[in-house]
Amino acid sequence: MRRLFILLWAAAILILTCTSNLTDLIAFGEVRFEWDGHPNFSDLLFPLPLELSRGFLLQKCGHAFAFLILTFLLQTKFHSKAFILILAIAFALLTEILQLYFTRDGRMFDIGFDLIGILFASGTRSLLTVHQSRQTHL
Repeated sequence: MRRLFILLWAAAILILTCTSNLTDLIAFGEVRFEWDGHPNFSDLLFPLPLELSRGFLLQKCGHAFAFLILTFLLQTKFHSKAFILILAIAFALLTEILQLYFTRDGRMFDIGFDLIGILFASGTRSLLTVHQSRQTHL
């Protein structure tokens, strides 16, 4: 059952990542894919915009939240912290590269926002583990 939740959440991230127009998906529930067989990989290196709009910041919070949940789900299935981190970061990298193929804006800085969610989930688990360990030794 845990594996199913992980796969469903990963599929949701992929759909959100690869749909041509995120605004149409949110506003109208329209999922549409457009393929670009020759993406420009240098787009990955574009910097953060100078002006950070509310919509932009909400979207980046969505990145962190999506990978926070993914990491929590991975923690229910796997016990190796290193494996979970590698898997979550690799999936974040994959989503950014896939966006280029699906006419979206894949950016390396988005992996940083994904990493915030990944590290927050990892830190939370570590704190809970330490707290539980102290409780059992009292």
